[in-house]
Amino acid sequence: MRPFGRCFLPGPTDVLPEILEATLEPMYFTFSQRMQDVLADMQPRLQRMFGTSQTVFISTSAATGLMEAAIRNGVRRRVLVVCAGYFGEMFARVAEGCGKEVLRAMVPHGQVLEPDQLAQFLEGPDVDAVALTHSESSTGALAPLPALAEVVRRRPDVMLLVDGVTSVGAMPIAMDRWGVDFLFTGSQKALALPPGIAVGACSQRYLERAEQMWDRGFYLSVTHLVNAARKNFPLTTPALPVYHALHHQLRRIDGTGGLEPRFARHAAMAALLHEWAGAHPAVSLVAGVGHRSPTVSALRLPEGRTAPDVVAEMERRGWLIATGLAPLTDQLIRIGHMGDLEPEHLVGLLADLHAVLG
Repeated sequence: MRPFGRCFLPGPTDVLPEILEATLEPMYFTFSQRMQDVLADMQPRLQRMFGTSQTVFISTSAATGLMEAAIRNGVRRRVLVVCAGYFGEMFARVAEGCGKEVLRAMVPHGQVLEPDQLAQFLEGPDVDAVALTHSESSTGALAPLPALAEVVRRRPDVMLLVDGVTSVGAMPIAMDRWGVDFLFTGSQKALALPPGIAVGACSQRYLERAEQMWDRGFYLSVTHLVNAARKNFPLTTPALPVYHALHHQLRRIDGTGGLEPRFARHAAMAALLHEWAGAHPAVSLVAGVGHRSPTVSALRLPEGRTAPDVVAEMERRGWLIATGLAPLTDQLIRIGHMGDLEPEHLVGLLADLHAVLG
């Protein structure tokens, strides 16, 4: 079995043995007092992580489920989607799959949409919402979310929908203060849990719009999810093992200094990798200075090297990293430095990567 500290995928991330052990807790009735106690204990901890006073809810689904929920419950007709990489484009395709009209704000790989550019896009056809990916894990770029949110706030009828899959739990998030209307993440990223659940929150004005959406469905109805969470119950049968893991992880975080040391550790790992990449002649970071994610880095390989070969050689040495995503599958390698990994783990990975790249 691979020891902890060798999995540097952009997701799923490595899971501590004690978190895996928490998934083995015995089952119990979905609508029991114990279920209520677990959810009640998690609620304030999740609110601190999201930076919100609103009710945080959990969906037994991938984060893509809450991406679809964000669209179904908040977009009447048309949405502007910031497409700065693979997952921005996924947001657009999900919206189209929900029958919405999509306007794409196309951004070159590794770059971010600047606030003045967003303001120009919003001068075009009216939209119900702006959807964007905070940390684009296909390129390692971090969108300037607070500044973009300020632009959206100038338009009272426009909602801001944010994919926080590789940012929530790894860096300070101030959902209420920034004015984010819908924010979601997945269990298998910075939360460092097994896959299986998604966690989200929405603003009061978003919830009021959702209540008027006749086609929001049932399983992904945000009004249903919020109402259930307010009663400290799941909407439907939950993935109890992952709920147990989340509960254990949240208590563990609070018992080891809270979120701030976790954020600092993520920042330290990102700085370590960025410094290494800047000094290595064979690779270059895809994301520009000032817009680099604290959780995922994408490295462009030199001509003559292909990502699948580098990834395979690293796996032979006991490390898991990832190739790029289409259309950059062969040109990029991606390293996830998030969750419960430590800088010393990353030092070991970079030593072997240096040997592989030469």
